[in-house]
Amino acid sequence: MGRKGKIQTWASSEAMRWADDEEASGPIFKQPGMTGNEFDIRMSGEADGMAAAKKIVNFISERGVCLCEANAPQQLLESAYFEAEELWEDGAFGPPLRVHDDRSMIEAQLWGQSLKDEEKVVWIRDGPGGSQSASGMNALKLLAKNMSDFAGGLAELLRKEMGIEFDRVGHAMLSCYAGDREYALHVDNAHGDDEDESAVPDNGMRLTCTYYINPHWEPQEGEAGGLDVFMTDPKEAPASAGSAKKAPRLRVAPHADTLVLMLSERMAHRVVPTRGKDTKWFALTLWGLSANAMNQMAKKIMTRRQRASKQDSDDDD
Repeated sequence: MGRKGKIQTWASSEAMRWADDEEASGPIFKQPGMTGNEFDIRMSGEADGMAAAKKIVNFISERGVCLCEANAPQQLLESAYFEAEELWEDGAFGPPLRVHDDRSMIEAQLWGQSLKDEEKVVWIRDGPGGSQSASGMNALKLLAKNMSDFAGGLAELLRKEMGIEFDRVGHAMLSCYAGDREYALHVDNAHGDDEDESAVPDNGMRLTCTYYINPHWEPQEGEAGGLDVFMTDPKEAPASAGSAKKAPRLRVAPHADTLVLMLSERMAHRVVPTRGKDTKWFALTLWGLSANAMNQMAKKIMTRRQRASKQDSDDDD
């Protein structure tokens, strides 16, 4: 019991800093038109992949986010959406993080900031140890692989141009946004100072990649289930939820073949509220990750766990 109390206290300052409130959000400075999202990059028009990657990194450097039309085949997108619906109807979606011991509870708190709106997901894993629920879901697996390759292809340029370093890409997470829901404003990796042992550790997320697979979207559907990205200074994380909400918003509709790339440590964002039970909006998300930061996070988890155990022993005495 003592350890649980200490875990809650450890993250309390960060939780307060990112507690969402009723303050009105800033104006929408860019939003979808009658033909869908206004893309920064359309991959169908980019003959040179390296030149396209440089353009994308330039947008990320200037604004913290880049909106791409990925140029996936329509049939592939329709197949992926059908597979996602099948998974949903079959009850394959479940909690993104399962807590079964003290360590997994701490990890859930660390990753919880980025996954706080993800009530039910399916992790898309292939090969041995892959998700049984996603077995045979070839279109989703192919899109997830394409996303991973795309993100990996930006790593060296992001390192050279911005000092953003990641050396691995995580598994893709399939999310469904539906029902009457409001979603929380957050930064995926809102860590504190690495030298401050009491601060929330760096979870390793560097680049957030979200890809929408909804071919049924129409302009009259609006942007429900899409994304608001709050356009603060991309050179640093916003000081709090309140300061982020004052910034202008980039609004993204959840229509098929929309890829959002943004800085995991710096860009606050929020899913656009959904209404009604009949319409579902599916998205694949994965992250570019720093192995070193994740290893350091694991060490800090163990250190805190050991200190908590020692304190419990001292209290018992």
